[in-house]
Amino acid sequence: MLKVFLTLLLLAASAGSAAAHGDISKLPDSVQIMQYQMLLYMDANDLATKNSLAMAYCRTGKLTEAAAELDGVLKKDAKNFDALDGMGVVLLKQKKAEEALKHLEQALAINDKDALLHAHLSVAYEQLKQPEKAAAALKKAQELAPSPEGAAAVQKEIQLLPKS
Repeated sequence: MLKVFLTLLLLAASAGSAAAHGDISKLPDSVQIMQYQMLLYMDANDLATKNSLAMAYCRTGKLTEAAAELDGVLKKDAKNFDALDGMGVVLLKQKKAEEALKHLEQALAINDKDALLHAHLSVAYEQLKQPEKAAAALKKAQELAPSPEGAAAVQKEIQLLPKS
């Protein structure tokens, strides 16, 4: 009974942040993981929450768990942009650039206007030792994120991924 009460209390405290990913992302990743798991307990088929959980796992270095969540999303929705891009990120962190590129290219076919996707492509090409393509993808990312905040987000994203 206490467990149910604590679960409800935590869900009530985070009710505003559950719908707004921006609010939840200000919390430490370990807290985000717990919140996403609780949300999935309530609705195990919420693909957006599964994507968010996967990225929280990725940020904490739990790449196996991240890949498993994203694989589950892609089995239900093979054209899920966030899962394709997320799987690309996970594979880049594992230095599996060729596999990552396949997922990133599928995401690109769905949405070629996402600046962070182009940043991820840049890192994939850099890992594959294709500097011209890496530079072109980075240039595209910067063009799609012309504001100082957008450019800073692109640079931060690139710094989080291994180059080679």
